[in-house]
Amino acid sequence: MPGPRVFAVEEVDALIPDLRLIFDELDALRARIKTVHLRINALELIWGDAVHQAENPDHEELAHHLEQMRALQAEFEETSKRVACLGGQIKAVEPPLVDFFGVRDGTLVHWCWTGGEDRVSHWHHIDEGFAGRQPL
Repeated sequence: MPGPRVFAVEEVDALIPDLRLIFDELDALRARIKTVHLRINALELIWGDAVHQAENPDHEELAHHLEQMRALQAEFEETSKRVACLGGQIKAVEPPLVDFFGVRDGTLVHWCWTGGEDRVSHWHHIDEGFAGRQPL
């Protein structure tokens, strides 16, 4: 089985429009998850554990929100996997941060893209994270 794909910086630059679309979708999903989470919390605040009882007047609403939450979380996971399909590794969602394997001066490194950047402008050693970012 082959190892992870190794990219030239220009190849990652070409993927940035796709990354932006994916993270726009993730942002929208996060907003929807937050709304549903607030609704669940409100019902639990009002009723306490009683809202989980079938005879509670708001139990069906809670069940609906819990099902929505499961579906949104599954959609979030599937959308996140699209970054891996492109060859990247999500390191953070807010702000977006994605690493791609590359080679610099004969050494395996990560090309590091973060939201708002039009092109990859930083890299770091594979054993370092964002704090180790260095300009190209």
